[in-house]
Amino acid sequence: MRDIQVTIEHQGKRLDKFLVEKMVSLTRGEIIRMIKSGAVEINAKKTKPSYILHGDEYVFIGDYRDKSQDILPNRNLVIDVVEGLEDFIIINKQRGLQVHPSHRERKNTLVNALLARFPEIKNVGEDEERPGIVHRLDKDTTGLLVVARNQRTFEALKALFGQKKIQKTYYALVFGYFEEKKGIIDAPIARATSYTKQKIAFGKYKGDARDACTEYEVMKEYQLANGTEISYVKVMPKTGRTHQIRVHMAHKGHPLVGDERYYTKNEKKIHNTIPKIYDPQTFYLHAKEIFFTLDGKDYHFMIDLPDRFGALLKYLDSL
Repeated sequence: MRDIQVTIEHQGKRLDKFLVEKMVSLTRGEIIRMIKSGAVEINAKKTKPSYILHGDEYVFIGDYRDKSQDILPNRNLVIDVVEGLEDFIIINKQRGLQVHPSHRERKNTLVNALLARFPEIKNVGEDEERPGIVHRLDKDTTGLLVVARNQRTFEALKALFGQKKIQKTYYALVFGYFEEKKGIIDAPIARATSYTKQKIAFGKYKGDARDACTEYEVMKEYQLANGTEISYVKVMPKTGRTHQIRVHMAHKGHPLVGDERYYTKNEKKIHNTIPKIYDPQTFYLHAKEIFFTLDGKDYHFMIDLPDRFGALLKYLDSL
C-alpha cells in the first residue's frame, strides 16, 4: 500500500500518466488495469484512469495483483490483411471476431492473430491488452481497421482520431424509411444502467455522457412483400463512441437489421420477416472506406461489402 500527495505542478494531468511517472516499474497498461480494479483511490474515492488531477489530492494505492494473462499469438486465426505498410497495417475484419482480449475471451481475437503475423506490435500502444490498436470495431461489425506497427505511428494516428481527421464511411441496413434522407444525428451517448448497452443520454444512465455526432445519407429504400421497410444507408461518424452508429440509428427509430440489442418491441415483431437464409441474427454494418493523411501523405482504402451483406442487397434488389 502507498500514499502519494499530488502537488500543484501536476494540475491538469491525467491520473494514469501521473502514476506512470511515479511507478516506473509498471507499464501504463498495468496502471490502467490497477485503477480500473478499484485499487486506486483519490481522496478515499474510487476513480478512473482519465481523472484529471486538481493538484491538491491524495492518491491511495491499495493491494493489487495483476490478474491479466499473457496474450498469446494465435496462428490458427485467419485474418484478411488489406495492406501491410512499414508503419501500419490495414485489416478487413470479419464478422464475429472480437478485436482485443477480454476476461471472457483471451485466445481468439484479432490481437492474438496479429501477434502471430506481426510480433513487433507487442509493445506498441498504451495497453498491453490492445497492442497496436488505435480504434476498434464491434465484434459483429465488419470492415476496415488500422493497426499501428510502432509507437510513433500509434501516437500519430491516435492524435488524428482525436482531432477528427480520420474519415470513416460505413454502410448499414436499417429498418424503416427516413423522413429526412440526409442529415446529422447529434445526441450524446452514455452507458445504460444495465451495463449491457449504450443509450442516448437522458433519463437514467451510468457514468458520464459523451458527445456523439453521426452524419448519414440514405442510398436506397426497399419494401418486402409484407410491407416491411428497409433502408440502405451510408453513415459517417464524426466521433467514435461505443456502439455509436447502432445507438444513433435506433434513436432515429431505425435500428440496424439484425441488431436485437437495440430493437423495440416493434422491430422484434418484424425481425422474422427477413428470410433466415440471410442470417439476420447479427446486424449489417460494414466499415467500407477510410481516409487520412499521415506524415504528409494521403491514404485512402476502400473494400467491398462482405458476401453476406451483398447477398441480402441482391435479394432486396430482386423484389
